[in-house]
Amino acid sequence: MIRFTLFGVPVSIHPTLWLTLAFIGGGFMVSNMAELMQVLLFIIAAFVVLLSHEMGHALVGRRLGGGQPSVYLAWLGGDCTNETARLTRIQGVVMTAAGPLSSLAVGLLSLLALCLYIGDFQMGALLGASFALGCMPSEVLQVYPPLVMIFFFSLIEVSCWWTLLNLLPIFPLDGGQIMLGLMHSRRQVHGVSLAAAVVLTLFFATLGMWLMCIFMILLAVLNRKLYKEYASENSDFH
Repeated sequence: MIRFTLFGVPVSIHPTLWLTLAFIGGGFMVSNMAELMQVLLFIIAAFVVLLSHEMGHALVGRRLGGGQPSVYLAWLGGDCTNETARLTRIQGVVMTAAGPLSSLAVGLLSLLALCLYIGDFQMGALLGASFALGCMPSEVLQVYPPLVMIFFFSLIEVSCWWTLLNLLPIFPLDGGQIMLGLMHSRRQVHGVSLAAAVVLTLFFATLGMWLMCIFMILLAVLNRKLYKEYASENSDFH
């Protein structure tokens, strides 16, 4: 475990985070030093995005409701807890939304840095759009230092996709948590989450994205269980 404090917030990092990021970044297929550096840059970029996401929850939650937040990062994600905070329902929604907004901010700042680095805002914007879609033209690596561009690519790509993933209307992702704060029936929240998870499972299957399929199936199973637990349509928040 790695532990430190950032802006007064205790942060704990489990070793599974590094293993998961290394796996996603292709770390188990490295054959030379150049590929190893690419994986390390991806791990650093993804860590920055994930940490900024959870810190967004922590700092906004502390600002709105006080208490002492803490951040825990493990596997592919993290958790921000602040049991002593006193938040209204709307403040809870704001705190939840602060996470995706913070990770998106990392991507936007990275895009700005990319534009300044290459000295051309139009070209930077075009490259940023390509990076967000997970594409990097091969000629870019021939014109600019490869490792620098790979780092920008990783920051922008992870930021965009991590933000989009978390805003999906599926509990317990941030989008589902926001639904939980705005809707009046837990059963309805889990029903919407279940339907969304099933649809996305089929969608990712058509694209051959099997890791995302497994993730969506797990979310579907969780929400089906919770949907059955809240048998009354008038279940209120507690």
